[in-house]
Amino acid sequence: GICRKNRFRVGRARTRTSGYTHRTTDPERGEARRGERATMERRTVDEFELSDLDQVDDLLVRPSRSYKKGGSSCSKFLRLVCSKVGLRWLVLCLLSLMIGAAIGHVTVRSRTTDSTSYAEARAGDEYTTRFVVVGDWGRQGQYHQPEVAMQMALVGAMLRPQFVISTGDNFYPSGLKRVNDSQIWDSFVNVYDYPSLQGPWYTVLGNHDYGDDSAKDDYATRPDLQSTEWMQSVDKRWVCCGGRDFNTKEATEDLHLFFLDTSPFVHKYYGQNWASVRSGILDQKDKVQAQVRDLDLTLEKSLARWKIVVGHHPVYSNGRHGDTPELVSALPDVLHRQKVDFYISGHEHDLQDIEDPQNPNLRYITSGGGSKTRLESGYGHNKSNFFSMNAGFVTVALAQHKARVQFWLFDATLAYEYVVEKK
Repeated sequence: GICRKNRFRVGRARTRTSGYTHRTTDPERGEARRGERATMERRTVDEFELSDLDQVDDLLVRPSRSYKKGGSSCSKFLRLVCSKVGLRWLVLCLLSLMIGAAIGHVTVRSRTTDSTSYAEARAGDEYTTRFVVVGDWGRQGQYHQPEVAMQMALVGAMLRPQFVISTGDNFYPSGLKRVNDSQIWDSFVNVYDYPSLQGPWYTVLGNHDYGDDSAKDDYATRPDLQSTEWMQSVDKRWVCCGGRDFNTKEATEDLHLFFLDTSPFVHKYYGQNWASVRSGILDQKDKVQAQVRDLDLTLEKSLARWKIVVGHHPVYSNGRHGDTPELVSALPDVLHRQKVDFYISGHEHDLQDIEDPQNPNLRYITSGGGSKTRLESGYGHNKSNFFSMNAGFVTVALAQHKARVQFWLFDATLAYEYVVEKK
């Protein structure tokens, strides 16, 4: 319409300048053209734009009108999801779940303190030895440490454990710095103050108890401050069994515990700046061979029905760190020959149960979910019976001819349980 009107105006100008006389010589034709011009000028701009917009709408929208008017809710949902806004929200939700899982704060379960939920924690009178295992917990009450501690206490009220085993990394990020360090209260005394957790705590040191690159004052770390001598001046429960030297403990008549200080085994720590602190890893690495030799001799002399070895680093693992090569080359032969029942560790921030590939009577238990966990797949080359990246802990009950192992999560879920028969 606009183009036609412009062409008319141009023609009109040409008529005036070219000397054409048809407007005056042919009155009827002139009247007709004037009427046409008047009609076109009466057409409003809005009418023209509305008509053309309808044509544009037909071109743009018509291909998508294959949906039936008032279609099903399913089709509307698909259109919403496939729209740009829907896709943005979907991606945002997925990212939020991944980030939440990575920091250990997303769960589809709810925590509970209902006593009926812990009935399965009870162990019959035939189970004469009962204990709890927790590792990688010292976060000053942050992440899931308080929740795990509370569930340990509630499960413990039913289980009645005689002691607790700590698999190391007791004080993050880099151990204790001074005598009576405030972390002792913030991460241990005030967190695990429940009645059912007042038995001895048999502890080993983890790599973070020696130091860590994330802290600026690694040179101030004092691994020796976690010794029994220093810690019992604050809390009588603390027994540092594998912190400085190899040690053993006849926990009960049927159980012999053997503790290793595994951080000095790991070669990659030797070049770290925190390895050279006083009584640190470099001071302990020369004792590695002696630890293995003493372990072998002490296991051979033991007459206990159950033999359990405890160290911070796992021998085999399907977690982020994977197997510990230095331990794979040093320990399995001794563990097999001396008929060890369980090797218990931490280090991985998860819960695992792995069968020994050569000895079905030996289980490798990882209990490192005492506080902060992380996103892990759990898919490794080891034969795994159980894997969870949730925060939690393990309980063990020993009878004369069987052992019961339970994996508990921070939300009161009994995630996995099995019984091993002792021949």
